[in-house]
Amino acid sequence: MSSNFKDGSVKIADEVLDQIAIQAANDVYGVYEENSDEGFIHSLGTRTNKSSIRNVDGHLVIDLDLSLDKNVNVRKTVKKIQENVKNVVETMTGLNVSKINVNIIKLEI
Repeated sequence: MSSNFKDGSVKIADEVLDQIAIQAANDVYGVYEENSDEGFIHSLGTRTNKSSIRNVDGHLVIDLDLSLDKNVNVRKTVKKIQENVKNVVETMTGLNVSKINVNIIKLEI
């Protein structure tokens, strides 16, 4: 993604946007990642949570595939994830986020 300013332009790699979105999602209580090397669940570990970001009419659409803890309210947690990811991505990059789709791929029971 790139933006033009008075003094020049800024280009942000899609991989960087992915990292920002995943980290912002991981910051929300109840989001977990599976560590396949050790076979247990913990937060902020290896990358099994995934992000896909695309530009639609000048706005970002973010798709997140996440694992959640069994002890959280899924609806409230997803709302917090959407709010936090939107806030962090827009604050860090200056890009507008129009949608954040969250797919729960695993509920750790």
